[in-house]
Amino acid sequence: MMSIDQDQLPPNKESSCPDDKGDSIAVGEISSSFTAATQFDKGDTVNKGQDQGTSENHGLKSNDKDTPDPVAAEESTSSSSEALDKPNDSTNMKRQLDSPTNEDNPSKRSKPQGETPEPAPKPAPETPSVIMNGSSAVSKPEAAASADSPSEQMDVEERSKSAPTSADEANPSPPPSEQSDAMDVDETKSSSSDDEDNDAGAAANAQSDDDLDFTFDLIDPALAGVMKLEDMIIPKVEPLDRLTFRDLAELEAALQIGDHYNYGEDDGWKGDWAGNLDLFRKEVVVNKNYLNTQTSAKPIRIDYCDWVASNARNKNDLRGLELLFRYVYHMKGTPSMAKKILAYALQRPAQSSEERLDIIIKAATRMNYDPIVLKQDGWTIQKTDNPEGPLGGAIYIGRRVMWQKHEAVVVAYIPDETYGGLWKGVFLEDLDTFDMEPGELQMGLKKLENKTRQKPTRSNAQSGSTRFAATAKFTVPGIENGIILAKPTNRASKGIMWPARVRNVVEGKLTADGKVRRNSSKNQIHVIFLAPFWNAQDASVSKMSNATDPYSVGPLFEYDTIEVSEYNIQEYTHNSISIEQLETGFKFLGLPKGVFARYLDSHRLAVSLKAYSLKHMSKNRDSEDQLLASASLTESHILSVKAPIFPDVVLMLPFDYILSKLTHPSELAASSLGNDEDTQEPVIDIDAIVHSLSPPECFGKTSQEPRNSCLTPEALPSSPDPNFTPAKSAKRALQLASEENGDTDAVWSINRFASDFLVGLFQRESVDDYSVEGVGQLGTLITNLVAKLRQTCSAYPGYGMHKKVIELKKMLCQCLLIKGHGEDCIEYSSIPHGVSKVTIITEWRKACERIYKRAVSKLSFTGVGNGVTSVITDSRCNGHITQLGSFERPVRLPAAIKGAKRAGAGRDPNVLLLTEVEDNYYNMAENVVIPKAHKKTYIKRLKTKIQSIPPDQKGVPLTDDSDGEGGDDTMGSRGSYAAAVVGIGASLKAVDMVVTGKCVNVFCAIRPPGHHAGLELRPMQAVSNGFCLFNAAACAAIYATTPLSQGGLGLRRVCVIDFDVHHGNGTQDILCSTYDPRYLYVSVHAGGAHINGFEDEGSEDESFRHLLGGRKTEGIFPGRCGDTSPHKGVLNIPLGQKVTASAMGSALVSQVTPRVEEFSPDLIILSAGFDAHENDPLGMGGLSAADFGSVTEVACQMAHKTCSGRILSVLEGGYGIPCCRPRNDLFLPTTSEERLLDLGEDLPSNMDDEVHYTLRQKLDKCHEEGFLECVQSHVQSFVKCNIRK
Repeated sequence: MMSIDQDQLPPNKESSCPDDKGDSIAVGEISSSFTAATQFDKGDTVNKGQDQGTSENHGLKSNDKDTPDPVAAEESTSSSSEALDKPNDSTNMKRQLDSPTNEDNPSKRSKPQGETPEPAPKPAPETPSVIMNGSSAVSKPEAAASADSPSEQMDVEERSKSAPTSADEANPSPPPSEQSDAMDVDETKSSSSDDEDNDAGAAANAQSDDDLDFTFDLIDPALAGVMKLEDMIIPKVEPLDRLTFRDLAELEAALQIGDHYNYGEDDGWKGDWAGNLDLFRKEVVVNKNYLNTQTSAKPIRIDYCDWVASNARNKNDLRGLELLFRYVYHMKGTPSMAKKILAYALQRPAQSSEERLDIIIKAATRMNYDPIVLKQDGWTIQKTDNPEGPLGGAIYIGRRVMWQKHEAVVVAYIPDETYGGLWKGVFLEDLDTFDMEPGELQMGLKKLENKTRQKPTRSNAQSGSTRFAATAKFTVPGIENGIILAKPTNRASKGIMWPARVRNVVEGKLTADGKVRRNSSKNQIHVIFLAPFWNAQDASVSKMSNATDPYSVGPLFEYDTIEVSEYNIQEYTHNSISIEQLETGFKFLGLPKGVFARYLDSHRLAVSLKAYSLKHMSKNRDSEDQLLASASLTESHILSVKAPIFPDVVLMLPFDYILSKLTHPSELAASSLGNDEDTQEPVIDIDAIVHSLSPPECFGKTSQEPRNSCLTPEALPSSPDPNFTPAKSAKRALQLASEENGDTDAVWSINRFASDFLVGLFQRESVDDYSVEGVGQLGTLITNLVAKLRQTCSAYPGYGMHKKVIELKKMLCQCLLIKGHGEDCIEYSSIPHGVSKVTIITEWRKACERIYKRAVSKLSFTGVGNGVTSVITDSRCNGHITQLGSFERPVRLPAAIKGAKRAGAGRDPNVLLLTEVEDNYYNMAENVVIPKAHKKTYIKRLKTKIQSIPPDQKGVPLTDDSDGEGGDDTMGSRGSYAAAVVGIGASLKAVDMVVTGKCVNVFCAIRPPGHHAGLELRPMQAVSNGFCLFNAAACAAIYATTPLSQGGLGLRRVCVIDFDVHHGNGTQDILCSTYDPRYLYVSVHAGGAHINGFEDEGSEDESFRHLLGGRKTEGIFPGRCGDTSPHKGVLNIPLGQKVTASAMGSALVSQVTPRVEEFSPDLIILSAGFDAHENDPLGMGGLSAADFGSVTEVACQMAHKTCSGRILSVLEGGYGIPCCRPRNDLFLPTTSEERLLDLGEDLPSNMDDEVHYTLRQKLDKCHEEGFLECVQSHVQSFVKCNIRK
């Protein structure tokens, strides 16, 4: 048995319980806190009816012991008396007691009435007195019954003063008189305890099969089967012992409740037995001692039952839960059947602590739905034929409801003064319970009715699990390789998705003692987290590592069990180690910079294990149905069946030593070339390491046998295609960069642009089994293109500036046209078996983009080409004037320009500020592009509406329909039409500048926004147009993909990425209402089906809508359209009620980046909305300005990897601009404390900024950081990423 670490105890104390000075048990840091009782004198720990042997077993009775030993009971009474005679040195542990009944002063109670023993028939003292018990002062109702008269209290105090101090005198036999007094002191508690225990035991054991049969008669037969009433017969059990003072103090210290932890009226205890029973799920802090020494550390919390189980050493070592059960057992009001279940859970035979814990948890769950318990607790469990009152009452018992997306059944009803009535529901799958108010019950009934109407009822043969049906077939791509991103259960991880290895079902589950047992949960998987950072604060393991990094001192691997859901598990998409990409993704996690080394190590391990599995491990070839059958037979999840079984030699490799020899992240960052080819760190070759452990390598000799491996040190192929060629290595890229300054034939060789694989296809002259028809002609095209570029570069210095711009545009456009033509040729060519068409197309695109980058690099000059960022705006956008109180204020544009200037626009010669949109772009927008994006009826309606507005009027609804609805949030003035058209013209100009090489990236500072404007009014059933008139992002994409013959640029693919807090329903409606291979629309936004509700076929319910920035009903604007992705041309990623940095970063890295790289666009357009900022008045985001900069960097990295960095952004939302003009309020005088945002010359003199007082208060916090800083960070990231190499 484990003993207490005496160094952790307060001085001169015998217990691990807290005292009033603040010394407390270090929960989680003293693993034997619940075995403390065995270290004290028998009198401190003995319970009624227990001898010393049962005390050592923590009060768990053996089943063959049906009655208490009377001798032990007599010794128990004497020992309890001796416990009160023990001395106490700490006067700070004294507590004031109430009167014996505590009835006159209920505010003094520290426990519910159920824990108060019946008072002895003795007069209450006039003044409160103090009782000391061991080293813990107890101010509880029990103590009031232990010393009922002043004379007895004086006897206790006198005995405390004259208590022995030597070891020989520690437990002398007291004189007969003192024995009598001691017996009197404990007699009240013992007698009342005996009476109540006996009554409770008799009542519990009297609950026979007759009651169960009676319950069967009351419960519907179908419900009885669901609730498994036939398994509810419990044998005779012994009553549980009442807690002693020491037990009670020990339980409070472990649960971190009571007067010591709560100084208000609420001491943590609940007023009912069920509420106190539920404390086994309470979170406790497990690193309190560490927090006392490290003020900057954060508390680590864990469920109480999990913590007790983690410290258990044997099947009876769950003292913390036993104490809680005993406490609930003796509460007044605890049903007798509940007492029987509690006792049986502690006395039922168990083979291990895990089995005992499982029994206890099942018992706690059962008491929530057991019909006898419910009946005894006042619930009605019998269905009535007629409604009871206006709410219906028990008539709903037996009805099924939809609750939290799962089917449940109503099993009981109870009247309630507050709500009128409550109904208890039980999930059909796992018998978890919940209570419903009248409105919630009706909603649950309606949701089930809607679901039944949508889908036909399954036959009995197909019926099965309902609660886990949604996750039974859940899987993630790449699970066959064993690596995923998972959310740890450890709260210190902050809920961050982290690389993990999935354990196969045959590997089983690790127990606390390191043993393995088979998994028994079909909705859970067991994983090993790789290089976790959150275990660094565990002092017990920090000594195992020699790492100097404070976040790397913990174990390199951590076992965990996680629930299977899309919120806890994601695909692991990395195939190689890109330091730049990992650094950008790390910024979203909100972790200290020191964690990055651990973050890098986790991905190094993940990629190496994934590479080993991909190449050297056989895959499971069973069908999906066979895998599901295997999962069902093993009672596990299909992910555990699909996961590979890594060899023991691989898992036992000294990874800690291997990682310590790799380059530190700071050195990698310093040596990074920043190459567009995405220079990558070599992947750890696990197979080579394993081979080196066997002869002849282990003898220092080289094997002559070639190893079956195509894995290159530079990268891991995205597919097992043997013809895939990786990107150039860092060494090769550096060599090429140093040679490009010359004009030799080697510099302009086609091998500098095309991979060896592609060149090999070009050079095949004979038509054989391995040739690709038509590829030889592409070799001629690319050779001629390179030759023309070389010729242009030679003559370029003699051209004038205008001539240079024209030649640059011609060269780049020709490059992109040949790229598209080559894709068509390959797509329609006959590809022989064994050659991947996807690989050929990928290599062709890379070759053309390398030529494009060489052209930009060679033909650029100051202010044009490589290294140039532009900001485009136009003062005509200020003509759009909204109403007072609108979030979309005119000052948004001056604030955006101010932010861009802070990033260098207009000051840096390579950061251009263009303040005018030429007429040709305006006319093109109005006459050519806008009619392609919006229906003519919508354009005509909007134009007519705006033209009818008087010149001096503003804030007029623009998008209301014939019924006058839909225009509440989208208002404007006479200049709104010109402002919207010029915004479209700015986006067209930006596309021209980026594609033709005048700059690398462009930010369009325009308004009004546009991503909610669709083909026609209020697209995709939105309630309004959300401040938007014409869609700039969609128009830019249409212009870019329009053929040259029709006035466009002829690009093949354009990707639109929308990071506004709202879904861009208008953009999706215009570009992707049906699948179009030219477009990929990606939206990362707030929302989700659990917020907006589920779409019902044929339903006309519009209750799940609300206006953008206006009145709310339920859900997030524009509604359900962004909750799902209708086809592969759309990737909608709803992030919940609020957009957080970690969720945004995880979505960008794990979902957006792979999809965009697979799509391989020729241009990326950003719908840049900044309303997900933490200070935005909409209150739907949690991002900082730096986070928006990181989002922009990730997008730029995708652009550099797929389309030579071609990217532009258009301004959408973002409303966190402080007031710019003084208040002009007749009723609220202007005060000297009013803060205004100074926009300087960027704020037109004739621009007003009228804001309601309530909105002003919300905007005040934007002085610290808001919309302006977001735009600044966005443009700064563009400038940072505007170099093509």
